[in-house]
Amino acid sequence: MIYCKELDKSFETKENMFSALKEANKDIIASKKAKYYNDSLDNQKSTTTAKPIDISKLKDQVKGLDIDDAYYYIAVNTTKILDSHGDLHLNGIWNKTVKEQQGKNYLVADHELKAESVIVRKEHIEMFVAEIPFAMIGKSYTGSTEALIYKFRKDKVINPIYKEWLESGDAIEASVRMRYVDMLFALDSKDEEDKEYKKNFDQYINQIANKKEYENEEGEIYYFWPVKQAENRLESSLVLLGSNSSTGLVRQENKESGNHSKTIEPQESTPKFDLSKAIKETKFNIKN
Repeated sequence: MIYCKELDKSFETKENMFSALKEANKDIIASKKAKYYNDSLDNQKSTTTAKPIDISKLKDQVKGLDIDDAYYYIAVNTTKILDSHGDLHLNGIWNKTVKEQQGKNYLVADHELKAESVIVRKEHIEMFVAEIPFAMIGKSYTGSTEALIYKFRKDKVINPIYKEWLESGDAIEASVRMRYVDMLFALDSKDEEDKEYKKNFDQYINQIANKKEYENEEGEIYYFWPVKQAENRLESSLVLLGSNSSTGLVRQENKESGNHSKTIEPQESTPKFDLSKAIKETKFNIKN
């Protein structure tokens, strides 16, 4: 039996599941696009916490990304990660919303839009998109990701709990409030009538950086929803666990002052990552 989370039903064969998914797909996509996601923990499989990376080594490598010690840089969402909703954020997903929502979004705690939950006020936040290696957010995935980054001065953090948390370097993740605008359905089907879904599947399956975390016992992923454009409105949040764990503080260690970030031990063992190799293999750019 094969369980389909989206339909909350088990099927004897994947072909039967595919038929049911295709029949329900328009409603599934309409439902996904109709609501705002808080992108918080929902049966998360990706449990490796982010660890600090000394990005001073990358200053000359990342065009346009001038890291300033007076600021925090929070990656509130990243691309190429299949999340617990079965959604895959594609590069370019945040370009439009950055232009439209600049200066309009807060950083809050746990998606609570209350005065006492505000961490940084909207007028102090700069949003931008940057292509960075996964290593910059402590991930051992190959290659790079496009991160939606909130930049703000350290002295503009007004929530005392999160001020201490950010200063300590303890494990923290971020979560974006989002609404999907343009998305596709990708299905690993051999039926001729499914050729458009199969085309989507073949085009995007190898962009998934964390495939192994969602493969079944046969090492397969049957379907997912690639997201081409999304909207981030009102806020993003700091959370203990998000459905996309490839988020969090993009930090630089200040070795001269002795203010070192704490090393965060991963919850699961991960392969060693060659940062110097990632720098050579990854193209960097920044998008405003």
